[in-house]
Amino acid sequence: MKRPIALLLVGLVVAACSQSYGGAAATTPEQTPPAPPALDPVGSFDLRTEAMGSAVTGTFTISGSPGSYSGSMTTDMGGFGMSDIKVDGQELSFVGESPDVVVFFLLVFDGDSFSGEWDAEGMSGVVTGTKR
Repeated sequence: MKRPIALLLVGLVVAACSQSYGGAAATTPEQTPPAPPALDPVGSFDLRTEAMGSAVTGTFTISGSPGSYSGSMTTDMGGFGMSDIKVDGQELSFVGESPDVVVFFLLVFDGDSFSGEWDAEGMSGVVTGTKR
């Protein structure tokens, strides 16, 4: 009589284990979508901002490769050389330099569009634009 009870207990344990493993395999944790690839800043861009109460438009162009980007910018307020061009994920930062002013830019991209901020010697503003 002991043998059938032992077999019954073994059967119950095996059944419980298979249900436990089946349940765990059926549920999968939610997967986080992969991060977008790092921004490629090479190209030409249109920008819009406001400075000293006036609308300002312009363009900037970046060439090169990671670690050795170069660029230039032309706006309604004049031309600027670009330096310290850096990419961090979908952020682009750079310095615009002219003989009269140094402007720091931080842009955040969403596809080909960007928005961000600039800061120049006590002035600042919001900048938006798109890649051509």
